[in-house]
Amino acid sequence: MKSGTTFLHSLLQNHPKIRIIDRNMDFSYFDDDRIFQRGKKWYIKLFSDITTDLEKGVIIGQTSADCNFNPGSVQRILAYNPDTKLIFVLRHPIDRAYSLYWHQYGMGREFRRFESAIKMEPYLIKKSYYNFKHYSYLERSKYDTQFKEIVKIVPAENLLILDFESLVSETKSAINIVLEFLGLEKVKDLEELDFNNLPRNRAKIPTYHIIVIISYFFQRIGFVSFGRRIVNLFKKEVRPPKIKECTNNILKEKLNDDILFYAKIRQEFNKRINQEKTHYKNLEH
Repeated sequence: MKSGTTFLHSLLQNHPKIRIIDRNMDFSYFDDDRIFQRGKKWYIKLFSDITTDLEKGVIIGQTSADCNFNPGSVQRILAYNPDTKLIFVLRHPIDRAYSLYWHQYGMGREFRRFESAIKMEPYLIKKSYYNFKHYSYLERSKYDTQFKEIVKIVPAENLLILDFESLVSETKSAINIVLEFLGLEKVKDLEELDFNNLPRNRAKIPTYHIIVIISYFFQRIGFVSFGRRIVNLFKKEVRPPKIKECTNNILKEKLNDDILFYAKIRQEFNKRINQEKTHYKNLEH
């Protein structure tokens, strides 16, 4: 979550040889135990409008922000189709955790200050699936533990891990690496994927803390839509404040292994980015 899933989804679904079903939390078949109980037949029906495209050589897929985080999700995916290609987008662990906090705060789901939220996290996520899903700020950033298991069970040729920063700053090269991974023709220009018309999610945060508390209260007693409307009335398009230096230092220590894992992923993907750019320069000459 908060690592560019929507951005990548939007780019890929504009490729003529890719069809992706809508992003919908009710479709979280592999990573939500409750939805998984609906069974395989229910899941297959989600693709009923696009399965005819398979005959045309079109790749069919789905996006999720939970499948590397929820234990057992990847095993379920591979049991369903062992040839599935998995693409993961990772963001710097601290940036990702802080961004998710402000997302939940802006939704009125979180009323605590960031320092209190991460202090309460270990206790909250054990209480319910709802808490596990929404308050796992640091847990979701523990890439080292998550991917130790994933790389064991997913064949290397079916696994691609890229970093958020490269996806945003070197979009054309990054997306072409993704397309090559999928066995599809690369694009010469991002406008082939309607880049300029992609939806842009502008960051908005609530202006009054008391409004967030009121919104949280209404959502917790069942008036979710009403609580959301309240908090949405008091949002401004401004960047969140910088994370406190002392908090940042604490998180560096807590997420040290995961930061190192991310740095390695970014370094490896940057090598591929440079190879991709060199390839295109040679073609131009």
